[in-house]
Amino acid sequence: MQGFSLVWVIEMIKIKDAWYIALPSKKLGKRPVQRTVEGESIVFFRDDEGKACALLDRCLHRGMLLSEGRVEKGCIECPYHGWKYDRDGRIVDVPSLFDTRDRSSCHANRSYPTCEQDDHIWVWMGKSKPSCKPFHFPRYGEKGWRSFFMHTRFQAPVETCLENFLDVPHTIFVHPSLFRKNKPAPVKVRVTRKRQSVLAEFIDEPILQGIGPRICLFGQRKMRHTDQFILPSISRVDYDFDDGCSFIITSQCTQVSEMMIDVTTAITWRLRVPSIVAHIFLRPYCRMVINQDVRLLNKLGRQIHRFGVIKLDTPADLLSSHIAALRIAAVNGEQLPEMDSYETILRI
Repeated sequence: MQGFSLVWVIEMIKIKDAWYIALPSKKLGKRPVQRTVEGESIVFFRDDEGKACALLDRCLHRGMLLSEGRVEKGCIECPYHGWKYDRDGRIVDVPSLFDTRDRSSCHANRSYPTCEQDDHIWVWMGKSKPSCKPFHFPRYGEKGWRSFFMHTRFQAPVETCLENFLDVPHTIFVHPSLFRKNKPAPVKVRVTRKRQSVLAEFIDEPILQGIGPRICLFGQRKMRHTDQFILPSISRVDYDFDDGCSFIITSQCTQVSEMMIDVTTAITWRLRVPSIVAHIFLRPYCRMVINQDVRLLNKLGRQIHRFGVIKLDTPADLLSSHIAALRIAAVNGEQLPEMDSYETILRI
């Protein structure tokens, strides 16, 4: 982690054996919905029990978009010739056939395991059965905690987005006066890498002094700040304060394509300010911060599209190399060994 390195990355990394958010639960009603997840076009619909189903968005007959059809009795109907598929992708009706024994019962469309959790529909992209449950947004739904979700599309590679979400040094330039003072101070950081994650712990970091912290965190004296990346594409930022207050920002990234990422962000808190005040202030404040990152990353995305990804890493880029290494290992079906913690000094 010492010194400098020059790295080129030009391909979209797809980690298949993992859960990804496809859409909020409330977006899937009586009509089918199309989403592109990790580069695959998928149609989502509800069966006759109301459970979310997912199939490859392509009819086996002539390749028509199933998402342009309708849902009838828990099955999805192709708008071209009316072929119907059940939740498992099996063909249950071919209307033009006189002898239904001739329908292509030996064929089935690809189906994807789904799970509704934390008010979102998750889809398992692996061809094997799910080996775990979807990621649970920390503290979501727990007594004494409040949360809301924000959904944002970025025009940049997923690794670029993840690095940005966990990058402290950029905040005084991209988000001036919103988080920290504009005069950086030295802070010790301890980095620990596990098999599925990497954590940066900021030791004795001064209390945040931006506009948002001044409104929501008055009276605070001590703060514990951690940044964490979790496979396959999750970032988590925690701020814990001396009086038991906490603020957590968790983002899950779903690749639509190499340069298009849908990000689901959970803003979760336990603060002393009244809940209604926090809701009124936090949502527009967080949206403003995210939009600043969107504008920057979209510009960077255009540079990457033109020149490729060029990364001159320094010790100040705490998690970037770990994120790339963990994701590449996961693509290859491998796990990196845990690393001993090490410390560095940043000016933030």
